[in-house]
Amino acid sequence: MSQKKKILIIGGSGFVGTNLAKALSEKHHVIATYHRDYSRVPNVEYQPFVGLGDKDLCAKFVETLAPEIVIYAAGSHDLARGEKDPNNMIITHTNGANHMLIASDYLKAKFILISSDYVFSGTEGNYSEGDTAIPLNSLGKAKLGAENYIRSRSLNHVIIRCAPLLGRGTLDHPSWLDQLRETEMTGANLTISKLKVHNPVHIRELGLLIERIIESDIRNKTLHLGGLTKLTLFDLATRFMKDFDLDETALAPIETVLDTGYQDFSLNFSQTLRLLKTEPLLLEQSLDLLK
Repeated sequence: MSQKKKILIIGGSGFVGTNLAKALSEKHHVIATYHRDYSRVPNVEYQPFVGLGDKDLCAKFVETLAPEIVIYAAGSHDLARGEKDPNNMIITHTNGANHMLIASDYLKAKFILISSDYVFSGTEGNYSEGDTAIPLNSLGKAKLGAENYIRSRSLNHVIIRCAPLLGRGTLDHPSWLDQLRETEMTGANLTISKLKVHNPVHIRELGLLIERIIESDIRNKTLHLGGLTKLTLFDLATRFMKDFDLDETALAPIETVLDTGYQDFSLNFSQTLRLLKTEPLLLEQSLDLLK
């Protein structure tokens, strides 16, 4: 069992950050940042912070808290929002991560970046960690910018590229699946791409992976995290609605400027399975964890 660590989660009030805070606070002292609001997790310390674009503010903030591990989970993963405001993607996903890395390195803290399968083009699928990343959207470009800076600068980092993560959010920060439930209650229609393929997995697996990274002092690696089942986001939403007895007619496929034909963003995560010493999850198993 690893010793208790002091962990700072940047973006700790969002869907990913909240779930990581729940998972890691069982064994560690967790500090989570928030922007405007948050849903409190027991045994987690919360700190307001809005200065991701300011290198000096980031340095002072991290130095004051003196964490041993910094997990960067800030920012929206909404593709449409990213295309509307690419500058915000850069500030949040690239500049903020870079500033927090500099501050972390000064304290010799391990830096863990939560990245995305959108760093790839989607032309091939089954991407391994060594494959060339060529992002075609603002989110992927911002994430890759942070990845490249971290690899060139840090000697104590881990980058985790995640397929879509399934789980429950909070009232303040609902997950994508929470929003699907809401569409049925409000009677609204939800338009989802039918051309993007991923291999989603339950967010529990991310917490297990980070715990393994902490226990084994894994460093200077890029890891992939996903599930066994490949399907489009539209098919994923349909499966979820059926499994939870929700009205799937509220879903409607859509093509946007981001849908340049069929795209497969699925990740090969065999290296991660070897580290976790566990079996991969089928989509049915990930959905069962939601019940």
